[in-house]
Amino acid sequence: MSIKVHNKKALQQKGPLLIVANHPDSFFDALVIAANCKYPLSFLARGDVFTKPWHNFLLRALNMMPVYRQREGKEHLHKNQNSFDASVEVLKNGGVLLIFIEGTCLNKNEIQPFKKGAARILQQAVAQGVSPAVLPAVITYNGFKHFGKKVFLMLGSPFPATTFFTTNTKQQNEASQRNNFNNHVMEQMTSLFKEPPSKKYKRPLYLFPIIGIAWLWHTPLYISIKTFVAYKTKGTVFYDSVLFALLLFIYPLYLILLFILLYKTGVPNFMNCLIIAAHPLLAIIYTQSKK
Repeated sequence: MSIKVHNKKALQQKGPLLIVANHPDSFFDALVIAANCKYPLSFLARGDVFTKPWHNFLLRALNMMPVYRQREGKEHLHKNQNSFDASVEVLKNGGVLLIFIEGTCLNKNEIQPFKKGAARILQQAVAQGVSPAVLPAVITYNGFKHFGKKVFLMLGSPFPATTFFTTNTKQQNEASQRNNFNNHVMEQMTSLFKEPPSKKYKRPLYLFPIIGIAWLWHTPLYISIKTFVAYKTKGTVFYDSVLFALLLFIYPLYLILLFILLYKTGVPNFMNCLIIAAHPLLAIIYTQSKK
């Protein structure tokens, strides 16, 4: 996978900062932004993934906060205020907060209509004397189900929340302020939108022997994990993120087990180390040779 970032310096600033982004690829989107952010990132995620106790513990340990939608049950909607309060605290403490302003994930690059969650958090923050900067961000992928994808992260210019929200707001003007904010962010994100190149690649002929070896060495493991993830996620938007997470944790274990197996079969240590080191090196050549 390769990530191209436009205006990366926008993610180097201190908080309070609210990043508003589109949401084409589940948890992968947060990883892309967090990997390029200089400071620790907190973000809001769909509430239905917090239902199991160990899921809830793990996700909150990763600075995630749940946001519930009506489709997940009206009985959960009152919990959103707790997450909004926690979000404002992050901004009060000079932190960086990420929210996916569309409020849904569809595995589509096209920007979807916005929800009001980001605007509500900003209204509440400004009312409590906090004036965070707002950074529009657009993420696009050249595919959601293939290995070695290209990702574009396009970052806009931060603007102060007080451009649209004030401390003395009459209740009848709150809806108007939220709409004006969403319209402005939509304009900014539309101007930032850039479609990644096609999935069709051409590789140099001289690399084909190396690519062939890389494919033979990695395909059994990759296909096994890919098949398992496809079965478990059942075509949902979580497929890509879960596949990445499993590969990230299983691949090092796979190399350790392979080293032990080769050692047990009598392969000399020097040759064994070369084989193990060649695995990730060939994988990098395989993915980077796609032009």
